[in-house]
Amino acid sequence: MSNNTKLEVKDLTISFKTTQGMVRAVRGVDFELQQGETLAIVGESGSGKSVTSRTIMGILAGNGVIDKGNIFYEGEDLTQIEESEFHEIRGNKIGMIFQDPMSSLNPIMRIGKQITEGMILNGKRLKQQFEKLFHEEEARVHWLKRDIKRAKREFKKLKEKAKDDSSINLAEAKQTMQARVQKAKEELKPAKKELKRAKSEAKIKIKEIWNEQKEKANKDIQVLKDQLQGADDAKAADIKQKIIDRKEELARFKQVTKREARERAIKVMDEVGIPEPEKRLRQYPFQFSGGMRQRIVIAIALTLDPELLICDEPTTALDVTIQAQILELINKLKREHNLSVIFITHDLGVVANMADRIAVMYAGRIVELGTSEDVFYDPRHPYTWALLGSMPDLDSKERLVAIPGTPPNMLFPPKGDAFADRNKYAMKIDFERQPPMFKISDTHSAATWLLHKDAPKVEPPEVIKHRIERMLKRNSSSEVKS
Repeated sequence: MSNNTKLEVKDLTISFKTTQGMVRAVRGVDFELQQGETLAIVGESGSGKSVTSRTIMGILAGNGVIDKGNIFYEGEDLTQIEESEFHEIRGNKIGMIFQDPMSSLNPIMRIGKQITEGMILNGKRLKQQFEKLFHEEEARVHWLKRDIKRAKREFKKLKEKAKDDSSINLAEAKQTMQARVQKAKEELKPAKKELKRAKSEAKIKIKEIWNEQKEKANKDIQVLKDQLQGADDAKAADIKQKIIDRKEELARFKQVTKREARERAIKVMDEVGIPEPEKRLRQYPFQFSGGMRQRIVIAIALTLDPELLICDEPTTALDVTIQAQILELINKLKREHNLSVIFITHDLGVVANMADRIAVMYAGRIVELGTSEDVFYDPRHPYTWALLGSMPDLDSKERLVAIPGTPPNMLFPPKGDAFADRNKYAMKIDFERQPPMFKISDTHSAATWLLHKDAPKVEPPEVIKHRIERMLKRNSSSEVKS
């Protein structure tokens, strides 16, 4: 993981428990997200895009199970942390914009309260300062507790696997697990003692810091109160305002105040293009249009200054004109806040001008990954061809090509390439073996047997070739004009 990598997803596999069996929603997904980059994840409904993003946010449905894999954010594995730790990351570090703004907003709560709520709940500054003082000791205790649970969970999975695999030595595995648990328990006792000591010291230190700030504020306020004697009305009003401001300053040292949250909400609403923010803070969601509601959802995500923003089909419920405005807004905010963005959509055309890299997903797997130029001008997977062929453009004269068939039933994942049944270029091997990711260039790879050295040479359909030619021509003419 390089210094510039913000997020790394490795071999992520997710299933859902249903009455009919386990649905294999995500199967071995790998990707990285760099600082300040926009990665678009594209695919049909049910391809696993939203499940992947919700797992990153730690909001996977109750029947969802992470079978294997890791999600590293700033070096920490998000699949292994407790909900209490996730609460500090969710919103503060990773923000999310959902598909339908109306379902994301409380219809009977004023917009102002919905925007400021997160800031006030997460803005306990003195408490956060206190927790930082014993963070390492607490992390050590959490890690040891998790290691005990992990060891037992791994043994349980191995026990299940042993039913079909007689080569697994369960007695030896049990012994290894028990030794690991015992070692962690032995280390846990002194670690808890160290945590208790660090907490006691932190309490004393924070009390000293707070008393010092209170003492300073009280002295300043007393000086201002003394100045009130003999002051005329205009000067007295000015001094009284200074006293209010000094009390506010002290309160802000402890936590985010209602006044501070309101000021921030007005600033963010203005940033996302909502006119008259002071007035509109008091309105309800139903008093806004669909596009304005989506801007409010974006404003809520931005109030906590996240470093990574996940946009889960944020333009699907909007008309084309408003879609363009929202995309432009996300691009603008990305540049201004230096955000890393994961943009999820089923429409390749939506991300044409905003994605740095594109991951094409199908049946829970990434089947093609590359830069925007790679995917739009040199697509290699038949599914990517199908997506491009079904996408209209300004100069399109050919009939749009519908993708035949339906995605596979993920209760019974296909043995080979999941797209084989819908792929007219499928070979015998596609129905027998899953293709690996073939490297095309340093930035481009695709999972299709058509890229194997022994595969017959297959050209993209004519409709795709014509589309690429048009896009290249349009881009070259726009560069000449600029």
